[in-house]
Amino acid sequence: MSISPEQRHTIDCVVAIFETGKVPSAKSYGTCSILNDGAGISYGKHQCTDKAGSLDLVCKRYIELGGQQAAVLKEYMNYLATNESAKFNNVTANYPAWLNSLINVLKSAGNDPLMHQAQDEVFDKNYWMPAVNHCKDIGIKSALGHLVIYDTCIHSGPGRVSSLRAKFPEASPSRGGDEKAWVLAFLNARRDWLSANSNPLVQKTVYRIDAMKEIAAAGNWDLATPLTVRKVKIG
Repeated sequence: MSISPEQRHTIDCVVAIFETGKVPSAKSYGTCSILNDGAGISYGKHQCTDKAGSLDLVCKRYIELGGQQAAVLKEYMNYLATNESAKFNNVTANYPAWLNSLINVLKSAGNDPLMHQAQDEVFDKNYWMPAVNHCKDIGIKSALGHLVIYDTCIHSGPGRVSSLRAKFPEASPSRGGDEKAWVLAFLNARRDWLSANSNPLVQKTVYRIDAMKEIAAAGNWDLATPLTVRKVKIG
């Protein structure tokens, strides 16, 4: 089966709940904060970060599109290239002037439809399409299976899917295995990997796995709505 626009929207909503605790809206494109896990600025609907490089890609694309704040944003690209915001956290909140200014520019740019376009294009190209390609290779057809793989790409990068696949023996659907059994085995492998991570903040993100396992246990492999994830209702 192909993923319908409604299912894609639900997938985006679930990931947004994992990242921000909220269903995304137009205002989500302008949300901006400094994370405590060393990732620096976290920005926008998809919570792209400075350290991961996704914020750099979004800003570069926005500048290419000629957004309203493009000329001003160009002045801060060197800071992003060297991950300067990752040196700060939201506990001390004693930010230098350039960082406060950059945050304000990003918040303002979040009102620009071209920033919305830039964010969606970057995440489609660098996370959604790699997730879809992984699903094709594995043989995943369900909406929940696509959510599981996409969330992995968003949270840990598209390359993490391959390394986790090597951690369990379950045959993939493309090799004659059962899709639901494979997805659950993948979730268990990912949960083990997260819980064993050296970063305590990463360890805490096992809630993502637990939430997706709850959806599977409810038999909602099509991601039909209304759907409640971590006490937040979708649809």
